[in-house]
Amino acid sequence: MKYLQVKEGKAERIGLDRSEACLRARALTPSVSQPRVMTEEALNAAGFFEIHDTPLPHGDVVTQGDPEQDADGIWRQTWHARDYTPEERAEHLSNARQSKIEEINDAYNEQTAPLVRDYPEREQQTWIAQEEQARAYLAWRAAGAQGEPPATPVLDNILLGRNGDNGTETLEELCHAVLENAAMFAEAQQLTGKRQRLVKLARAAETEEALEAITW
Repeated sequence: MKYLQVKEGKAERIGLDRSEACLRARALTPSVSQPRVMTEEALNAAGFFEIHDTPLPHGDVVTQGDPEQDADGIWRQTWHARDYTPEERAEHLSNARQSKIEEINDAYNEQTAPLVRDYPEREQQTWIAQEEQARAYLAWRAAGAQGEPPATPVLDNILLGRNGDNGTETLEELCHAVLENAAMFAEAQQLTGKRQRLVKLARAAETEEALEAITW
């Protein structure tokens, strides 16, 4: 509980702890014998009063006011409440919208990270070329391998590294492995679509309640 000191009918030293209020009360009344634990009556006689809590009002912005004494002589906490101005509301919604987008992106990264964590970024940058070359080579094989095979420089070099000095993996086998991985990652792109959908909803939300309803 908190206390205040009253001088000439005005509240001063607002927010004292009870122990501090007792110390100040004793200092102001040195000639008065007080019990070890001062009573409320003794505190009141020295000009110190408890500040009674009051319910918080409704509003976007609530600030604490000074205590006021009611008709019964009780000092009660006061509050000031107001709604956001249009400018404040727009700024608050913009901040909430950005926070929601960050929340969505964090959830997306958390779910997709296990899919790519075993692949260095430089290797990921070759995936498109790998898939294109694998599809072209397998299509050439399926058509009867007529004429010159399509160029597969990325896959050729990958194959050299995979086989080393005595490996036996063929270019065709590598192409199938590349397309199997591509199919797995294509299914994972559902998460990308989900992220894009939720971000679109967040950007279109006009209230914080609408933003709170968007979950991964």
